[in-house]
Amino acid sequence: MVIRRRWLVRRLAAASAGGYLFVGCVDTSGIRAQSPQDVPLATFEVASIKPQPWTNEGAVGVYVRGNTLHGDLYLLVEFAYGLPPESHRVSGGPAWAKHGLLSNVSGENEILFQVIAKAPDGPPPSLDAFRRGLQSLLMDRFRLQVHHEQKNLPVYRLVEARTGSKLIENQSDASETLSMADGPPFRMRAVHTPVSRLVEELASYNHGVGRPVIDKTQLPGFYDFQISWAPNDLAGTEPGPSVFTAVRELGLKLESATAPYDMIVIDHAEKPSAN
Repeated sequence: MVIRRRWLVRRLAAASAGGYLFVGCVDTSGIRAQSPQDVPLATFEVASIKPQPWTNEGAVGVYVRGNTLHGDLYLLVEFAYGLPPESHRVSGGPAWAKHGLLSNVSGENEILFQVIAKAPDGPPPSLDAFRRGLQSLLMDRFRLQVHHEQKNLPVYRLVEARTGSKLIENQSDASETLSMADGPPFRMRAVHTPVSRLVEELASYNHGVGRPVIDKTQLPGFYDFQISWAPNDLAGTEPGPSVFTAVRELGLKLESATAPYDMIVIDHAEKPSAN
């Protein structure tokens, strides 16, 4: 059994709402990853990191408010330094630092961890302050040492096809609506939605191309569209076109390219003891 992941980055904005951060079991940008040094450093009244073996249930990610979750060190570093999950912008470290695709690996080496961090009572820290606090916590509990490197990574550029965009512009006052269904095939229906939202889903590691997508369409409006495709890892085994073919049906095209990104390289890390 393979657990496929859905990224919940938009929900992370609530991380500072109650002064709690829970990292660990359902999944969760910027060129410069590390938070600015003038951002206050959050301190935690309660900070717990415990090995949490995988039991083939749930999923993986960063959540807030009462969830008991799993996360490998790569995911923790990604969140702490403001990177999208599984963005290929973390490298290095010991073999146990990256769990990889979850499959039938119940309890394997205890390389997943539960993290609970609670700020003191009072005004909650900002999300950036939470990230800096988590960086400090990882350095303390994992003996984490990292450095930054600039590296060109493979990306896709979303452009208009030669035939021109087939998106239907919606100039009404309708609310933005984007509904998705895992399928098979994966399906998306959008009403009064900007192209940026399509770009987010195309970049998904769950059902998209699995690498950053840069919007080069120069389409500034709000649009109605429907699109469906077989995710890349299941293309040919599930009904539906590939994501590349599906995008062409909208009069758009995904072009392979590279772009410079800030990388986080793990120089040293140790497994933390249960606390």
